[in-house]
Amino acid sequence: MTTSTAETILTLLVDRENEWMSGQELALELNISRAAIWKAIGKLIADGFTIESQRGPGKGYRYVASEKMSVTGISHYLSEQTKAINLQVFDTLPSTNTYAKIGLISDTITQPSVIIANVQTKGAGHFGRSFSSPAQTGLYISFALPIGADKPVTPHLLAIASAVAVARTIKSLLAIELDFRWLNDLYYQGKKVGGILTEAVVNIESQTYSAIVIGIGLNLTNQAAELSFITKELDISRNQIAASLIDNFFDLYAHDEDKQVLADYRAHLLDLGKQVHIKYADQDITGLSKGVDDAGYLLVETQTGLTKLSAGETR
Repeated sequence: MTTSTAETILTLLVDRENEWMSGQELALELNISRAAIWKAIGKLIADGFTIESQRGPGKGYRYVASEKMSVTGISHYLSEQTKAINLQVFDTLPSTNTYAKIGLISDTITQPSVIIANVQTKGAGHFGRSFSSPAQTGLYISFALPIGADKPVTPHLLAIASAVAVARTIKSLLAIELDFRWLNDLYYQGKKVGGILTEAVVNIESQTYSAIVIGIGLNLTNQAAELSFITKELDISRNQIAASLIDNFFDLYAHDEDKQVLADYRAHLLDLGKQVHIKYADQDITGLSKGVDDAGYLLVETQTGLTKLSAGETR
């Protein structure tokens, strides 16, 4: 893939975030004219990146972290272990999960990948409900995971790990504790702030999973949404939040037998020991939530006995 002059300049400026680089430095680095530098900077600004410019000794151009999400902006914060991940960022998509599934089915996505949209026009939640996904106020991200014989996956355990990855990210960056309702609704101070949608791509011939898509929608700052929000104002960029989530997700994906994941999930499960009403496939199940067992199943004591659930939504 060819990298444009604007993308190359953005990478240089992001690597020296809040530091000045003169037009002459950039021109020498890239072996192009200062006029070409000026034109590329103009394109970046038009695309929504915050780049300041000042004349004078020790001045020039500098990148300021902003709400604009980009591959370069996110990669700047990624750990060395995840920098090589296939990361795609779009200004607008109908749905990151839909894009990921189409890519997996058509074999245009053949390795673990991350799909992010600044805006979703047809964001989807559980049971086909819409998920509001406006610009600059949330995080809309899907993990596309081809499944091979060398990496068997248990979808409900992966969904639990995804929730824990989100919670660890928000706690580490914003000092905020998130809670869960079965299976993957995300709550803050008793109000829903996001959700996780796990979808499988099935091999018809073998009736086995050929891929899994984990979609995460999180309302960070939108106070006008139906969902509640996490904070009134972010003091860090969404690029940093996305990078931390990617790091946490793939760390747990690589260590899928980590018992601490279930311990963290249980510690923040709001419905533990309470009467619950859960929609599971075409069933409505009511009973007492007895907790999550070591295989990641929710145990519900109903009038007919103990029921084990691997999915579902608490109502």
